[in-house]
Amino acid sequence: MSRLTVSVTDFGAKPNDDALQTDKFQKAIDYCFEKGGGEVTVPEGEYLIGDIRLRSNITFHLLKNAVIKGSRNFEDFYNIENDKYDPIKIDNTLVWKSPSNRTPEYANLWLYSGVSKWNVGLIRIMNSENVEIIGEEGSVIDGQNCYCPGGEENYRGAHGISVQFCKNLRFSGYTIRHTGNWAHCISDSKNIITENLTVLGGHDGVHYRGCDNVEVKNCKIKTGDDAVAGFDNIDVHITDCELGSACSVFRFGGRNVLIENCTACGPCEYPFRGSMTDEEKSAGAYTSKTARYNTNAFFIYFVDETRKLREKQGNIIVRNCKVKNIDRLLRINLSGIETWQKGTPPDDITFENITADGMAKWINAYGNDECAFTLKLKNIDYTMRDGFEENSFMMLGKYKDISLENVKVHNFKGDTLIKTWGDLDKIHLDNFVCDGLDESKYIKKADDEFDVRYI
Repeated sequence: MSRLTVSVTDFGAKPNDDALQTDKFQKAIDYCFEKGGGEVTVPEGEYLIGDIRLRSNITFHLLKNAVIKGSRNFEDFYNIENDKYDPIKIDNTLVWKSPSNRTPEYANLWLYSGVSKWNVGLIRIMNSENVEIIGEEGSVIDGQNCYCPGGEENYRGAHGISVQFCKNLRFSGYTIRHTGNWAHCISDSKNIITENLTVLGGHDGVHYRGCDNVEVKNCKIKTGDDAVAGFDNIDVHITDCELGSACSVFRFGGRNVLIENCTACGPCEYPFRGSMTDEEKSAGAYTSKTARYNTNAFFIYFVDETRKLREKQGNIIVRNCKVKNIDRLLRINLSGIETWQKGTPPDDITFENITADGMAKWINAYGNDECAFTLKLKNIDYTMRDGFEENSFMMLGKYKDISLENVKVHNFKGDTLIKTWGDLDKIHLDNFVCDGLDESKYIKKADDEFDVRYI
């Protein structure tokens, strides 16, 4: 028996029409769902929509040169309230609060419930299984930098694809660009394949929270915010991706995380939108002469104390990657001063077979009193950026064990390579070499604890 296939044009959608076509898209999806599932195709052309909702056993297929454009009017993303089968009332009493003002209960409602306006997206998927979004050559999902003055940070609009409580998901083949918030916002879901995507501009490229069995492969992600983000994830494999960010390439945490064979280069061609002017944000500008484009870090450990971890994070391995012109290779600062590093340290992080060229700042590894962590660097070739040669290679504190094996540092002209506020006997050097520096200047223990504001 052949699988049912319908086109959105069968239900009245017209390519290159200026009118909203949300209802035509939803009718095609609902018809397919009522028949037990199948494929909904979008032919070549441009289509303007608000939010649509995919359901179990649906493949949403963007054909060659099909372009979906999201409305720039945030009010067009409330169609889920009139859903045919499972209407979701958006709770407008839930307003954006800065992280320091959120209780765990409020964070759960705001971020993970699916009922806050923060959860709205161009494409919604909730409580579903066996769902695919796939695209052919030239297919695009364009968020048009949707703006919401009452949204996150008082400007962020709709996510590109917003997912809660799902399993068996596949995202493949399309380009997604200029989303009002994250391109892919996925929480409390499992068995997720993200492959062969291009993500441009906007905010976080792919962001997973509370997800299991996640695979990201062969993607090109160049975003104004974190390229790959999330925490409280279990069994994650990220491989063969080309990455760029005006924040962090990876802001990530989880258990059993393997990142390999990726490249990252700064600065990013898209700005961090939070650094744009209010006028630029509201107008949906794509670039800015005054905004920030630099890449802060290749990897920042991510944990948020408002969400209880299902398992302690750790066994995070980053290997066979090439990094260039990024400010910092690694940042772990669990002193409590970092907004998105409040919580439990990881058991261990390993960086192996890494080439890092043009680095401006030191590797930061600072734990807390709750639980010390282990950091291993092996086969690292690290070159300081011109103009930043006097910055240290590492600043360390409150760790269980630091292991540096076959590490080479180039273009360093400072006085001390590794500064630590901690036991020297917990730092192990094996074939650690810095060009032109006497070994007596490799490590120095600070007399007093570091001022955490400056690490």
